[in-house]
Amino acid sequence: MAISDIQEQFELEKNIWTHADYEQMGWHDASIYGMTFQKTEDAWTGDFLLDIDYIFKWVHPNPPDKHFTFWIAPCTLVFKGCYDLRINLDTNSYAVDLLEIDDLLLNNTTELKNNFLEYDWTIDLQLGEINLKSSGFEQIVRKQPMYIDGQVLSLEQRGGISFDIQPC
Repeated sequence: MAISDIQEQFELEKNIWTHADYEQMGWHDASIYGMTFQKTEDAWTGDFLLDIDYIFKWVHPNPPDKHFTFWIAPCTLVFKGCYDLRINLDTNSYAVDLLEIDDLLLNNTTELKNNFLEYDWTIDLQLGEINLKSSGFEQIVRKQPMYIDGQVLSLEQRGGISFDIQPC
């Protein structure tokens, strides 16, 4: 099957995903290019942003091919009203070129005053973990997913490193 045939088989469902979509999402092997913080009107919290390559679909190989191919898009993952942030990276003897997510875990949801929900997250990394609490997340798709052989887009394909929150 030609790549153009495969490309026609994938359609992006939406370009902004939220914590309400958590159960249907998966971040395994998503690469992190950068992280930053944005102040919010609330003096006690801020938004925690990750620039990631999100794998929308793993495509099983067609024999005689033996390797998966992937539908990947650059995304900005925004944890809204983030606090109690802890980042633990343990690179040991590994060289760090990209951080890779193993899984994003929702540990707990707590209802606070005025029906406000607090989400307790762990981002398991291949080389550590990130723990945080937030009022939820948004994942903004910045470009249409691309069909590629590997799990990482080039900087050119993804448009560089970005924390843009404008959807494609």
